[in-house]
Amino acid sequence: MAPMGVIERSIEVGAEPARVWDVLVDVRRLPQVSSHTVEVKDAPERLTHRGERFTQVVAAVGKRFESEWEVRRFDPGRAIAIEGSVGFGVRYCLTETVVPAGAGRSTLTVRIQYKLPFGPLGRMASRLGVERLAAAEAQQVLARIAAFAEVPGPAHPSPEPVP
Repeated sequence: MAPMGVIERSIEVGAEPARVWDVLVDVRRLPQVSSHTVEVKDAPERLTHRGERFTQVVAAVGKRFESEWEVRRFDPGRAIAIEGSVGFGVRYCLTETVVPAGAGRSTLTVRIQYKLPFGPLGRMASRLGVERLAAAEAQQVLARIAAFAEVPGPAHPSPEPVP
């Protein structure tokens, strides 16, 4: 079995953990926080328990891919792990945690465990930039989640359509 790669990133958020959590569990917002996500299908209004599933449509390298995701861990208000495939045998497990970081502040962390296919070829692809690109995307997603959580107003507004 190929070894798993790991990427971990964190960001300080100027919002209470409950507000960050509200943004985090609304996967319908993925097109707003991930530049590669163009659509989310079959998603509940909010993720609320293990076993829930949704489909993410991603555009990359000039193609569209559908990824099936399942909630594998759900600790309300604190941590969620989703696992899925993003095509070509690439498997991901994203664990996102929210912890208090002082009055009105939180720390949001994402830990991405991934497995690339093709043994040595997959390891070479990782060294050639797959991991770097995934890490940059993770940091961008964290920053956008933080931005949504820090906006005054209702904590759980419906996502706006993305053109």
